[in-house]
Amino acid sequence: MIASEFVLGLVLRLFLQAHVSAGGFGLFSSDKVGYVGFRFASYIDDYMVLQREPAGAVIWGYGTPRATVTVTLCRDQEPIMKKGTRVKADSNTWTVVLDPMKPGGPYEVMAQQTLGRINFTLRVHDVLFGDVWLCSGQSNMKMTVSQVFNATGELSNTAAYQSVRILSVSSTQAQQELEDLAKVDLRWSKPTSKNLGHGNFTYMSAVCWLFGRFLYDTLRYPVGLLSSSWSGTPIEAWSSRRSLEACGVPRSGSMPSDLKIGPSAHSVLWNAMIHPLRNMTLKGVIWYQGESNVNFNRDLYNCTFPLLIDDWRQTFHDGSQGQTERLFPFGFVQLSSYLSGEALHDGLPQIRWHQTADFGYVPNQRMPNTFMAAAVDLCDRNSPFGSIHPRDKQTVAYRLHLGARALAYGEKLIFQGPLPQKIELLADTGLLNLTYSQPIKVQRRDDKIFEVSCCSDHQCKWLPAPMDTFSTQTLALNITSCHDTPAALRLWKLRIGRDFKAVEAD
Repeated sequence: MIASEFVLGLVLRLFLQAHVSAGGFGLFSSDKVGYVGFRFASYIDDYMVLQREPAGAVIWGYGTPRATVTVTLCRDQEPIMKKGTRVKADSNTWTVVLDPMKPGGPYEVMAQQTLGRINFTLRVHDVLFGDVWLCSGQSNMKMTVSQVFNATGELSNTAAYQSVRILSVSSTQAQQELEDLAKVDLRWSKPTSKNLGHGNFTYMSAVCWLFGRFLYDTLRYPVGLLSSSWSGTPIEAWSSRRSLEACGVPRSGSMPSDLKIGPSAHSVLWNAMIHPLRNMTLKGVIWYQGESNVNFNRDLYNCTFPLLIDDWRQTFHDGSQGQTERLFPFGFVQLSSYLSGEALHDGLPQIRWHQTADFGYVPNQRMPNTFMAAAVDLCDRNSPFGSIHPRDKQTVAYRLHLGARALAYGEKLIFQGPLPQKIELLADTGLLNLTYSQPIKVQRRDDKIFEVSCCSDHQCKWLPAPMDTFSTQTLALNITSCHDTPAALRLWKLRIGRDFKAVEAD
């Protein structure tokens, strides 16, 4: 009997003093009521990137109530920083904020829980400090590197980018806000041809990866990329209940959409795939979504999208204890074109307009510190995934990275196409004269590119406005077809092929 008790005590002591690896999601689940384990949050893992200075990275996890947790940052096995805290009794969570760190690495993060004489230790290794970007949206963000043009070359181009680390969140939904991710498809990893092109619409997001790769070419320090997206999903699924209520979004959509094939219930993806990341310190977000709202609450998108941005910003700022900037940079892709179905003919231009909160450009008063990558000229009529899914994700990502360099990093560069600075109606000649913000180049005249809204007695219709004359920074349109009052002008027909750009920056 004495021998049995000795063996049991020895085994128990060895278990309690064991050094537990932080790989995966730990040994315990925080969702099991009454049984709490010591572990890092799901996305704190080997190979991760933590946000660099001037912000401090947040490290958090679960533990035994009232236990002490000490987090140590080590370089070459030498401790360089220690932070201590206690496990909260009401949530079984612990959190520390590291001091701001310069970009670089690798480091080891060690967390030790102490309760009386009982210790547990967790470790994650090969941790880098750099800039962390979250990538979200629907299928165009979900498309993997194996689906883009020159996929073979892109998949093999990883050796020089081992400091660009990637993570892909699993497609899950929840009725209530989750504290932590339920699971991930791809844990923090170095890029390989396999994890960049795992399959169609799986992981890793091509736009996300290429955006990070372009950034790394400029920054020359680590970049962390988290992809959290789901094909065929409307903005309502990615928005919190409070932001949807603020926009008066009805519980059921305005009409069905043939581009909405994923979850559409209010907040289910916000709850499961965004809210659990809120404690993470971020540099910024890029977003590629809107196709599923072409015929689903389209008229509310000019409210739901700006409020999603504002709500995400506030949530990440609060969750990171103020480390993520309140107005962190938010980039998005203006939707490309779709060559099937007349029902979408008018819907896509409207969604593009609503993507800018009806200003026609960003940043603006309702969408500060945002940047946009146009994709209207990238329609891919031969895409095996449908023309709504252009394979030229390199151009999309490059344009996004230019916007990030200008807005997030303060570089002085042109990252947007020419925008009309001045519009003059020359009534005596029937011309509408546009003066642009930068030099333009007219590659081809086409009578179907521009349309003018012609109004009479509160009734308006869109009529062709053919090109007339042009110079290096001006363009005149013939609007003699409008016998009433011209009220608006739009680019309409830049949707006939990815090789056609009618008006572009010089």
